[in-house]
Amino acid sequence: MKNRIKKFASLLKETTENIKNDLIVYFNSLDYSKPNKGIQILEIKSENDLDKIIYGNGFYIILTNYPVKINNFILEYNGLKAIYRGHSCRVKKRLYSHLANNEYNSKAKNEKYGTFYKACLKMGEDGINGININQEPYKNWRWSVIVHKMEGSSSLMREQVEKAFDIKYNKPNRSKQ
Repeated sequence: MKNRIKKFASLLKETTENIKNDLIVYFNSLDYSKPNKGIQILEIKSENDLDKIIYGNGFYIILTNYPVKINNFILEYNGLKAIYRGHSCRVKKRLYSHLANNEYNSKAKNEKYGTFYKACLKMGEDGINGININQEPYKNWRWSVIVHKMEGSSSLMREQVEKAFDIKYNKPNRSKQ
């Protein structure tokens, strides 16, 4: 039994490494300025714009022109810099938790609505989880999201997307919080 487990663990490690390497090739060939059915790009002018985001599995990037200290991330799109990246099986709810945190948390108290996320985008040094783009100081800045649709993907697969993305672009500093 131990040999089977070791063999399976080795195979899983090799498979995840191969997936990550394939995803690096994918990101190296990707051009966000060209239309792609598998990618959703939205400018978020208010919390209401979050309703347009896909609901299901995906990998997402939050971009802004809000001044962020020490951002080594090199992805820029439409004059905005990426500050956070993540993945979820419910991308819309997850982005709500990051960008409309008060509204999301008030709904998350209802067990039928969904998960209460303990770790969300932190912009200030105060350590507060999540922001509210309809409120000061965030409403004065531009925000966008890029969502890679990943229907049917597992958490393990989406984690490999994060790793490959970080290799291509560096990890956004707000994802390190």
